[in-house]
Amino acid sequence: MIEIKDVRKVFNWGRPNEFVAIDGVNLCLHSQSVTVLKGPSGSGKTTLLTLIACMARPTSGRITLMDREITSLPERFLTEIRRRTFGFMFQQFNLIKGLTALENVMLPAYPAGEKHAVLEKRAGELLGLFNLSEKSRAKVEWLSGGEAQRVAIARALINNPSIIIADEPTAHLDTKLSREFMEILLSLARDGKTILIASHDPIVYESDMVERVVEMRDGKIVGE
Repeated sequence: MIEIKDVRKVFNWGRPNEFVAIDGVNLCLHSQSVTVLKGPSGSGKTTLLTLIACMARPTSGRITLMDREITSLPERFLTEIRRRTFGFMFQQFNLIKGLTALENVMLPAYPAGEKHAVLEKRAGELLGLFNLSEKSRAKVEWLSGGEAQRVAIARALINNPSIIIADEPTAHLDTKLSREFMEILLSLARDGKTILIASHDPIVYESDMVERVVEMRDGKIVGE
């Protein structure tokens, strides 16, 4: 599904503070699989996720998504690919304060131009899936950490993406909530989602649901 060939990402290229974040990575990720990018902070995990998810462009190399080379596509096409293909779960959740849980879940789907009632119904069903129906009208700043995490998961699923991207998803969760989160990911994997996680949390990369662990250091893949 995703092929990464000779990819490099260099920040501040040609300047005294030039930094090579990704250094010649080659990787093939299969559909309907669960893969963890493991490594310390600064190893390049998050940068590689942003390249795969069309949120940034590599300095060199090629990325192919479902047999389509995406590296050189114009931004308007990348925006559509991001919206249709990927669901994002961020380390800080990135929920919008002042908005309700329901409104936060609906946000990524607004550009599609669906009728508001249809979109609201789907968002409500997702919140119900995670036992948050009673919290749908609550502002997100009133939610517990576990509730906020589940809202973030529902938001990632609103466009029915085929690929879930999760960047350090358990970084701000305790052990109990981290294990609950992995159970939710397991259910998504069983539904046929492709899941790609960046994490240095053993609860994540030692989970039985993880099929592949790719270890990174200094922008390179150093083992599996």
